[in-house]
Amino acid sequence: MIQLVTLRRATAVAVWCSALARLAAAQQRDTTTPPRDSLKVYTLPPAVVSVTRANPPISKIPFAVHLVEKTDISRARPTWGLDEALATVPGVYAANRYNFSLDQRISIRGFGARSAFAVRGIKVLLDGIPQTLPDGQGQLTNVELGAADRIEVLRGSSSALFGNASGGVISIWSDPAAPRQVVQEIRFTGGTFDRHDLNIFNPYSDRTWYKWATSTQFRAGSGSGLVTLSQLAYNGERQHSRADIRNLNGRFHFPLADAWSLAVVADYGNDPRADNPGSLTAQEMAANPDSAAARNITLRAGKDVWQAQGGATLRHTFAAGGEATLTLFGLRRDLKNPTTFAYIDLSRSAYGARFSLTRLARLDGDEARITAGFDLQRQRDDRLNFGNSAGRPDSSVRTLDQLEHVTEVGPFGQLTLQLAPRLSVTGGLRYDWVKFAVDDRLVTPSNPDDSGRRLMNALSGSLGAALTPSDAVTVYANVGTSFETPTTTELTNRPGSAGGFNPDLQPQKATTYELGMRGEVTTRLEYSLALFQARVRDQLIPFPDTLQRVYYQNAGRSSHRGIELGADLAVTSGLSLQTAYTFADYRYDQFRIISVDTTVTPRDTTIHDLHDRALPGIPKHWLHLVVKARPTWARGTWAELEETHSSSFFVDDTLNMRTSPWWTTSLRLGWEGSLGSVRFRPFLGCNNLFNRKYVGSVSINATAIRVGSSFVPGRYYEPAPGRNVYIGFSLGAGQ
Repeated sequence: MIQLVTLRRATAVAVWCSALARLAAAQQRDTTTPPRDSLKVYTLPPAVVSVTRANPPISKIPFAVHLVEKTDISRARPTWGLDEALATVPGVYAANRYNFSLDQRISIRGFGARSAFAVRGIKVLLDGIPQTLPDGQGQLTNVELGAADRIEVLRGSSSALFGNASGGVISIWSDPAAPRQVVQEIRFTGGTFDRHDLNIFNPYSDRTWYKWATSTQFRAGSGSGLVTLSQLAYNGERQHSRADIRNLNGRFHFPLADAWSLAVVADYGNDPRADNPGSLTAQEMAANPDSAAARNITLRAGKDVWQAQGGATLRHTFAAGGEATLTLFGLRRDLKNPTTFAYIDLSRSAYGARFSLTRLARLDGDEARITAGFDLQRQRDDRLNFGNSAGRPDSSVRTLDQLEHVTEVGPFGQLTLQLAPRLSVTGGLRYDWVKFAVDDRLVTPSNPDDSGRRLMNALSGSLGAALTPSDAVTVYANVGTSFETPTTTELTNRPGSAGGFNPDLQPQKATTYELGMRGEVTTRLEYSLALFQARVRDQLIPFPDTLQRVYYQNAGRSSHRGIELGADLAVTSGLSLQTAYTFADYRYDQFRIISVDTTVTPRDTTIHDLHDRALPGIPKHWLHLVVKARPTWARGTWAELEETHSSSFFVDDTLNMRTSPWWTTSLRLGWEGSLGSVRFRPFLGCNNLFNRKYVGSVSINATAIRVGSSFVPGRYYEPAPGRNVYIGFSLGAGQ
């Protein structure tokens, strides 16, 4: 077995080196040859990227952008979460907790990695509708990956474009194009985990899951519609990890008058059950990685949530180029969330508007693209914290009762100048004004009124240049600043369980410098390369208490330095290699922590100087390789072999505790054909083929756990499941 592992790793390294060698030795491509469909990851069709708001040609974008196609999002994949779709995007690290109560821990260039739940530091859009609230917290409740047509990713400081987003933007799009007739697709996938059972299809196993989805695409008058319905019934390998995830998504597009159109989205997500197994200590994980934290089981930690969201975008395209768009949207969310420290009852509503105007002009003889607009969002949270009595609210113990409001206003402007036929410069400015208000409704003689207001604002900007020495190469450089506020939850969770907002918590700011290039070398290789450095000030740091409630504080300064490399190589006809590698050197420049050990007398006070210490929770090396085979002689049969590597990383700011490095292998096989007039696509997949034991995610800075009269290191580790074998198929009719 050891020899097999060594051979497999050596093969992966050899393939990686081969790809680099081909990159260095290849010649410039023939620009008259159109790009291959399989290489659209880097040459973004149709030659524009909407995530930059101004929709400029890809050659004029001085930022790191990436497009993930539908085949890389959903073909023969479970479509549980964004980690599957974003694995081929360099610079993105998606740590899967395999815990649908908390969502995945997604970060771009280190921003967002410390999120205890949901998505932080990254702006998430779904068909143009923000999934990120005005306080910066993003939810993935309404995201159904099986319906996604493409995902655009913008990496780096983007506050000048979207505000309150340090790491970048993830924009998910579906395609409601008008078909000639009704198009119906049905997809079913089911599988089982077998860390201990060699019978991978044991009918008596309770560690199984299945997901089904239907989509209907149709004409609606002169427009079109797309309706998707799905359900995931999940019983993970760990104890207390059941989930029931249901989604209904509608997309409609209507042409109005000449150059006018209206797009409407309607989403409803209902997750009646999402258990939270919690994190484990190192001893618990070694004894049984499939176990759950005892307190999480006793208190039935998890969530029951539903969310409804809708929006409409009116678009006008100008004959001389450019467009104007106005988007109105609203959201309603109801959350019942028993945790290890309280039973949280949250009722949330949010609404907003986005306006953007892009025009083409000439300034001093130079071609110019001018974009201006504003964002407006309003959020209202009605928050109640009760005692948790075995998963039910104990109304006799009310620890928090408050009404919270967040208002965000963000005007912005962007200018792109074509200074020469192959040189363009883009600059942008945005002013963010974010106001937090809390009304404390739990006021007693012993509990003072903690109502208050917090105002956080900043002017952010970006400046970049893109040079295209040939049609096959774009070289770019940029500098940008970013602004990230604490969320309402981070402000509310105060040490001592006081109400109101933490008066000491400040927004996080960063300045990022980037140099990169992307292009093609002949028709066989496409690549992207980016080098970046971000200077972060007042970084938001979590520190949980003994009940696993997470508080936040600001670090002094830190530096994020990295290299991102992506490549798509056509080895031969029907055989290709896709790879993404990230080198991440993220360290504290200035940060001191004072810790107090209460287990000894007198108490031991220690000052930790974390200068030049690596940030926890993020691997220094992250490598992803996918070998795709679709030989012409196989008549529709295809195969994909996927290899992922993560180096070790710290799990705590002050303790020298690290995860182990790991490799995993996944395999997917399928056939694409037809049964009469019905499209038929059966497939077989296996994640973690060699049944590796590894940590999928961590709870950073977990507090030590009391065992008798002593303390042991805290619950850091969220184990990944063992071998997951699944089968599925899709049926389709119409076109």
